[in-house]
Amino acid sequence: MPGNVIRVGIVDDNEVVRIGFSAGAALEAKISTKPVKVIGEASTVRALLQGPPNMFDVVVLDLSLSDGSRPGENVRAVLAAGYPVLVFSIGDNSDDIREALAAGASGISRKSEEIRTTLELVRLVAAGQTIDNQELAAAISADPAFLAAELSDRERETLRYYATGFTRGQIATRMNISANTVGTNIKRIREKYAAAGRFAPTKLELYHRALEDGVVTAEVPRP
Repeated sequence: MPGNVIRVGIVDDNEVVRIGFSAGAALEAKISTKPVKVIGEASTVRALLQGPPNMFDVVVLDLSLSDGSRPGENVRAVLAAGYPVLVFSIGDNSDDIREALAAGASGISRKSEEIRTTLELVRLVAAGQTIDNQELAAAISADPAFLAAELSDRERETLRYYATGFTRGQIATRMNISANTVGTNIKRIREKYAAAGRFAPTKLELYHRALEDGVVTAEVPRP
């Protein structure tokens, strides 16, 4: 498979949606310099993740699945397997959207959008970007839990550096504190997000929390 192909897994309990997405990606791939190829599809996250590791560059995930699983647990399971998530939904349940975003989904694409629009979002997510679309912004602004971490100014400063790629030593130098203090700040930040129900055990998830709270922007340069 050519190195420029973006490998996608899709989870949706509607077979027609899975087939249609795959067919649309295949048609668009004929004219794209960065084709998207569906190499795995399933009706549940568990079924999709039963394959070998490192299969996908992005997982496209429906929010409402017939197995009764919750959006947050599905997003966390996919992230734990090493794959970023693009939510693919009709977008009619704001609670589910907020839950998926809080769990670390990189963005949302509505099923009503043109397939090429969704495929462009897939490419952005594959490149490590978080999608700043209207659904994401509305879900964040409508949810008071996104303000509940209550970080101190020093914790926000630590998070801004850490989430954008600075090492603990670099942060210590910039903030004129010890590396141990940096570690303590990061531990407290994780604890505060966990207490707010916005778990961030990994650096990537801390980056998502920082984006959600306006501590950093997607355009912030990294060291």
